[in-house]
Formats: sequence, C-alpha cells, structure tokens
Amino acid sequence: MEEDAKRFVAKCDRCQRYGNNMHHPAELLHTVISPWPFMKWGMDIVGPLPQAKGKKILEESKGNWPEVLPGVLWAYRTTTKTCTGETPFSLVYGSEALIPVEIGEPSARFTQATEESNDEKLRTNLDLLEQRREATLIRMATHNQTIERYYNRKAHLRYFKFGDFVLKKVFQSTKIAGAGKLNPNWEGPYKVRGIAGKGAYELEAMEDKVLPSNWNDVHLEKYYF
Repeated sequence: MEEDAKRFVAKCDRCQRYGNNMHHPAELLHTVISPWPFMKWGMDIVGPLPQAKGKKILEESKGNWPEVLPGVLWAYRTTTKTCTGETPFSLVYGSEALIPVEIGEPSARFTQATEESNDEKLRTNLDLLEQRREATLIRMATHNQTIERYYNRKAHLRYFKFGDFVLKKVFQSTKIAGAGKLNPNWEGPYKVRGIAGKGAYELEAMEDKVLPSNWNDVHLEKYYF
C-alpha cells in the first residue's frame, strides 16, 4: 500500500508543477583551466554602443566607466590571486609590476633601483619563471580539488535518458503575468531528444517542436504520467 501511495503521489500533475525548486547541483563539478593569460579580458562582451540624441555615446550619458575600466583591469592584473598565489602580471612577464603609488610615494624598490641592477634581476626572474609557473599549476590543481570536493558533497546526482519526460524550471522571464505566488515552479512536460554534454540535454515539446537551447539538469525534473 505504501508503494502504491508513493507512485500515486509521484504522478500528481499539480504536485509536480508546484513542487519546490531544487538548489542542490545535479551534476559533479567539472573544472576548466584556461591556458591563455589575459585571453578573457580581450573578449568584447558588449559590442558596439548605440548613440543617444545629439550623437552622445551611451558611455558618456551613463557614467564614466570607460575611464574607470583600465584602472580596474590594472588592479586585477596586479593583485595576488588565492588559487595561484601570484599576480597575473607576474606569471606573464616574470616580475611584479611597478604600480603608480610606488612612484607618487617612492618605495624602496623605486628609489634604490638602478638600470643595471634592474636588468640583472629581470634576467634572474625570467630564468625562474618556468619554475614559478609549474609551482602555480600545482597550487591551482590543489585549490580546484578543494573546491570540487566541497561542491560534490552537495550534489544530488540526477540523469535523464533519451525519451524521458521532464519538467523545466519556470524563470522570471517565463512566468505568467500577474500570477504572483500562484505561478507554478515547473512547466512542461518536455521530452528528452538528445544529450548535449555533461549534464546538458536537448528537449522538444509535446508537439515535436525542438527547444532552441540546451538545458542544464539542475533546471530539469523528471515528470511522471
């Protein structure tokens, strides 16, 4: 009787659609290490900025972030990172950057350095750079393993097969207008038509209409008829 009751409740359509959202990861963590320093900083994620009336560009009318951004990037590149124990600048050029404040308020490095001693230290740092990079890779691997263990402890693994029916999480942009708290948390059902990668699935609606994007399993829940 208990098993029959569980199966009956599991197939309740409203119970499934109004079920709580899940916050635990449904897949183990897959770490990615970018081998190109500064690569991501060169990406144009904004694109061309539209012009406002009077041909004033958007950046002028909405603040001075273009003037601030170079300083922010410079600070990021010259700040020691937890995972590496080094600054991105030093890992590329072999030496720490001379920051503007060391010139305005002269530091010992700035006042005592000569061109000859500076060239000698640069050559020494370049000779030791590969060793520093190898040590950094070891620290990064250890750091990633720590994060992975912490993340995976919280994971509730969930996998779907080809042909399974699932519900998809309702996002803010797909909520029914004016529904408020009465809006369901899940929508569908959809059919799994393919596996796009680790924890990612291709879905199609009941009328065989393919959804335009792949969906992560953390946003999916198995649907029972």
